[in-house]
Amino acid sequence: MRLDPTGRALAAAAAATLAVTLAAALAACDKARETLLTADDPDIISPAAVQSAEGAEALRVGTMGRLRVITAGGEGAWMLGGLLVDEWKSSDTFSQRNETDERKVQDNNANVRDMLRDLYRPRTSAREAIDALRAYKPTPTWTIAQMYYVMGFAELTLAETFCSGIPLGDASTGVAVYSKPYTTEQVYALALAHLDSALALAGATDATTAAVRNAIAVSRGRTLLEQGKFADAATAVAAVPTDYMLTATFSLTAGDNQVWSLNTSQKRWTVGDSFDTSGLIRNAVPFASLKDPRVPVTGTSTGTSPAGRGFDGSTNFIYQTLFGRTDATPIVSGIDARLIEAEARLQASDVAGMTRILNDLRAAPRNLGSVTTPAMAALPTPATRDAAIDLLFREKALWTFSRGQRLPDLRRLVRQYQRPQENVFPAGTFFKTAQPYGSDVNFPVQREELANPDFKACLDRKA
Repeated sequence: MRLDPTGRALAAAAAATLAVTLAAALAACDKARETLLTADDPDIISPAAVQSAEGAEALRVGTMGRLRVITAGGEGAWMLGGLLVDEWKSSDTFSQRNETDERKVQDNNANVRDMLRDLYRPRTSAREAIDALRAYKPTPTWTIAQMYYVMGFAELTLAETFCSGIPLGDASTGVAVYSKPYTTEQVYALALAHLDSALALAGATDATTAAVRNAIAVSRGRTLLEQGKFADAATAVAAVPTDYMLTATFSLTAGDNQVWSLNTSQKRWTVGDSFDTSGLIRNAVPFASLKDPRVPVTGTSTGTSPAGRGFDGSTNFIYQTLFGRTDATPIVSGIDARLIEAEARLQASDVAGMTRILNDLRAAPRNLGSVTTPAMAALPTPATRDAAIDLLFREKALWTFSRGQRLPDLRRLVRQYQRPQENVFPAGTFFKTAQPYGSDVNFPVQREELANPDFKACLDRKA
């Protein structure tokens, strides 16, 4: 007897004994199906499941995973921020990436929506973990400090990436609490408050807490830079060793490094340059054509690229070899600390001191996470303040390629150094549309946030 997919007999007549056997078999199948369908869903975690030291630790580990997602583990601020500026170009067909590259980002961009959501999530999960750790595993306190660190880092990244007017609601209790939009300055202040809490809870210095303290110190330094407190920023990072790193790690089972995935593997992103088939891109660092050891690449922006074409079948493809599929990527590092100190020297009108720090970094091989750069020749001391600014931000762009710092640095060049926007951000003709680049210098909060009754729109789109 042959059965159709619903289990109905195709033969109209069957022996009675066979019918009984069939009925028994179907009953057994139904029982097995019910057992499978009533299996526990591992994605649903009841409140009781985390009311223990083990549950609190699980929340902490999960929060660290969300930190990875907002760095090199997702298409977030590191990638999209770099696409809005000059680190990356779109070799894709997706309009969401193309409009970001063109600096004309709409408020219904699904990729930006996901980036915003992924930045909100660590704040919620960190708060949940803090509450659970305090209740069920209050010691060692560095674990709680680590959660405040994630909150502060997420808020720092929100302020660096999005417009002024960012809602900061809370869902850590399971009930959504809506928020008014906060100015960029207010979000930086909140980030610093949480990083200060992290530092206070980090505990006595040992091998573990020193690593936590260094991560906090570098992120505090970056936040203080954003607030224009340059001397305080240098003080914050002074004790961080140059070879220190907090890295996002990857594996074949736990997820790919997305710098590699979106660029080298999928060919949807190509390394940025200061020119392409449309001509000169003003203000852009020639990451692809410079052949600097800090940004190793294969491919060319014009002519016949040895790397071929990108995903769209037309854009010259250039891929980075800085990070491979499972290569760890620095979230913060001691090199970042030295660059903060160099900017503080610049702000103190000590151009020679700034240059000395930059040359100290160049004087020895440096580990960038997966590539070790060779020692490089020393740079001459700039003759003017403007030349010193140019040198500092160019060196920083090369040391921190695709690690989420280029967009906030360009915004600061406008906001803190009073440079005209058109002399800072990529300008010229966008190669995919033959139209001028747009004027975006940050990302708009997406329209999904209109479900929040306290939010209407960005307060402003200034740098």
